[in-house]
Amino acid sequence: MNIVSESHNNHQIRLGKVAIDEIYNENANNVANRTDTNPIQYQTGARVLTGPTKIHIVYYGNWTTAQMNIVNTFIATIGNTAWFNIEKSYYYQATSISSKVYTTGPLTLGSITTDHYSYGTQLSDSSIPNIIYNHIRSGQLQNDPHGIYLLLSAADVKEGYTSTSSFCTTYCGYHSAFSIGSTTYIYGFIGNPQNCMSTCSVWNRVVSPNGDTGVDAMLSPIAHEIVEAMSDPLLNAWLDSKGDENADKCAWTYGTTYRLGNGAYYNIAANGKYYLIQQNWNANRQTCAMSV
Repeated sequence: MNIVSESHNNHQIRLGKVAIDEIYNENANNVANRTDTNPIQYQTGARVLTGPTKIHIVYYGNWTTAQMNIVNTFIATIGNTAWFNIEKSYYYQATSISSKVYTTGPLTLGSITTDHYSYGTQLSDSSIPNIIYNHIRSGQLQNDPHGIYLLLSAADVKEGYTSTSSFCTTYCGYHSAFSIGSTTYIYGFIGNPQNCMSTCSVWNRVVSPNGDTGVDAMLSPIAHEIVEAMSDPLLNAWLDSKGDENADKCAWTYGTTYRLGNGAYYNIAANGKYYLIQQNWNANRQTCAMSV
């Protein structure tokens, strides 16, 4: 689902369209056994992040070191998995007769900073890019127009994009872009859903692979926003006829899952850690998958 943002004058920030990761609804057509036969297609000339991509993080609010380590390890690991290889089915093509430039990565963890409620506990649509850009200007985050910036909020933070669209009630995260002069930055927001597990988590609501149900539940939306921001950073590149991006088409589907001794579900094991993340859409096979 796409909604268009307003323009804001702080730092002369201009916001782009927003692609949201809708909440889980077991009665809607986003349940784990759905099928999608609507192909995804590329709009020639539209930007795609095909080369080395760093993920820069603002941990907003009260985060423990253990919680940040779960996310940092996940992002540092996910780019080396069979799951991420699906993203390599997406490409950039300048013109219809130009060579296709396929996504290669690598996807790596970039700069990291913390923010202790500089905008309070109620964030708006303009708060997110302003917070991110404040940390870029201060040097706490790398200035990287080729990377992706994620603002990850603690469980006590509320975020509302409009009066009728907000975290936990209509979405679990989103990605967008903002511009400062001629420079465009790609960014995303994902909140800790500890207080709304019924809408932003399918399984692992009581126990989870890494011992923190809220943070573990953030990892799938984080993965969702990363692959969408790479293949469709400006919301005009890889879309199906309904306007869905690659991860939208596989939201809340997990493929084959396994269980740990504590009862938690997972579908990726990497470097001794376990994660449950959604499938991604393979542009070559035109289907959801966990690997190519």
